[in-house]
Amino acid sequence: MKKAAIYARVSTALQEKERTIESQIEELKKQVSKSGDVLTKEYIDDGYSGAKIDRPALDQLRSDLKTPLFDTIYFLNSDRIARDVTYQNLIIAEILKYKKQIIINGKDYIHNPENKFTLTVLGAVSELERAKIIERSQRGKLHKLRQGIPLNYGYNALGYEYIRRTDTQPGKFIINEKEAKTVRYIFKSYAAGFSWAKLVRTLENIGAITKMGRKLWDTSKLKNILQNHTYTGIKYYNTRSYVKEPNSPLRGLKYGKKVYKNKSEWIPVKVPAIISQELFNKVQARIKYNSEQYRNPKQTQLLSGLVNCGICGRFFTSYFRTYKDKRRVADPNKIFHKTAYRCSQISLQRMHSQTANTGLVRCNNPEVLTQLLDTCVMNMIEESMTDSSKLELCLTTNVGQLKNRKQIESKLKENGKRIADLATKRKQTIDQYASGKINRAEYVKRCLSYDSELTNHNVNKAKLLNQVPSLHKEEVIEASIKRYCESVRSRLNLCNNSDKTREFLKDYIKEVIYNNTEVKVIGSIPIKLKAYDDPDQTSDASAIQFKIEGKIKRGNKWMGRKKSN
Repeated sequence: MKKAAIYARVSTALQEKERTIESQIEELKKQVSKSGDVLTKEYIDDGYSGAKIDRPALDQLRSDLKTPLFDTIYFLNSDRIARDVTYQNLIIAEILKYKKQIIINGKDYIHNPENKFTLTVLGAVSELERAKIIERSQRGKLHKLRQGIPLNYGYNALGYEYIRRTDTQPGKFIINEKEAKTVRYIFKSYAAGFSWAKLVRTLENIGAITKMGRKLWDTSKLKNILQNHTYTGIKYYNTRSYVKEPNSPLRGLKYGKKVYKNKSEWIPVKVPAIISQELFNKVQARIKYNSEQYRNPKQTQLLSGLVNCGICGRFFTSYFRTYKDKRRVADPNKIFHKTAYRCSQISLQRMHSQTANTGLVRCNNPEVLTQLLDTCVMNMIEESMTDSSKLELCLTTNVGQLKNRKQIESKLKENGKRIADLATKRKQTIDQYASGKINRAEYVKRCLSYDSELTNHNVNKAKLLNQVPSLHKEEVIEASIKRYCESVRSRLNLCNNSDKTREFLKDYIKEVIYNNTEVKVIGSIPIKLKAYDDPDQTSDASAIQFKIEGKIKRGNKWMGRKKSN
């Protein structure tokens, strides 16, 4: 008899609504009972696609593989694991890595060439079936659209409501007069010359709400409304396709984006009009004119992507602008240049109304000139990160823990003894069950209790092992700090341009926190550690955290405005 777990999954909302997953669970429980195993846990992904590997229950299952919670895992079919063959092989390989038995459709899966071939074929069939389902569904939708029947796709534009199809009539869009009033106001105001910020603040002041019922408006929502052909009486479908490519290289974000198809592929469907074509054309002409005006190009500064706000926690962005100061200089045509970092929350709140109750959390952290913060951070690095004696004073991890080394070692030994005692008790329970001294119910009850205790002890052990640097002698940590400072000095000597300096900063510091002239540089010192369980093995994953604190002098000349209007 083994401890067993089951995994079940359905992908669509309709299957979830019809509770088809209940039949899967019932069948899997029958298989577990027939095999004589004890069901200890159920992993259920209700309404999650098999094309994705990040599913809550599956993630929990993969996490529990490292524990003795179960010995066998039951799947109804291979496509319940995943639709993609690569994902199937990855998950099965991970289960086998932790020596867990796999039962698929009542059959024991053994890792051999024949079973691998069978699984690959079944996975390929599942992929083909999924592709056919998508292709048939998409073809049917396009056929309806070409007949002039509108589809909802789960989203209604502001000003419209979708009436679902019935047995006697197809689906259709109708005008929501309350929302349509807001739409007309947006078009007329922008055509009359309102700026984006003025339009946003006005909408918030009059209490207009978005389609999602929010009081907070933004430029992207307004642009989507003003460029939506639907409001003229024609809704276009099949307009965009999904392309997987990086769309934010500065911050290293890689995710797909939607790009517009050729207009010849668009499918027009008539819907009730909210505005006239003449007003729509006037708005598009103004949007085009504004987009063609000169804008300062984006510039990557020395600390771009590294500075965070010490008040609200959001990241800082940099901006560059030119201006004339007629009040302070004799020459009114003299051009000034300004480059500064400011909190992204401040940039956001400047667009919004200060009087309307929009729920926006405001930040008053002042902006700072780039040359001031860059110089301050580099001075702090050169002063503290190149001198081991000064850097030791900035450590935030293990300073107090070094004094508690013996206490941590004692806790680890005590934890190890308890784990060993549980293993002994478990073995004795198995022997008692095998000899008939206890019944099956008592055996299962004791095993589950031992497993629960063992999980708690393993969690405590992990927490203690996270403090591994404190288990080493002070001279080991001091040597690591000296090596780190030498490495910083050698890299600083090579920083002869802004690109190399920026690469140095990205490699040696984690973040810079700025809070109203106070500056904190946070980073970590790598330390080569011996594993507690096996002294012959070493790990480079541990690190000692440090925080260097500094300050920039206050002054309007340096800091800019304290609060935004």
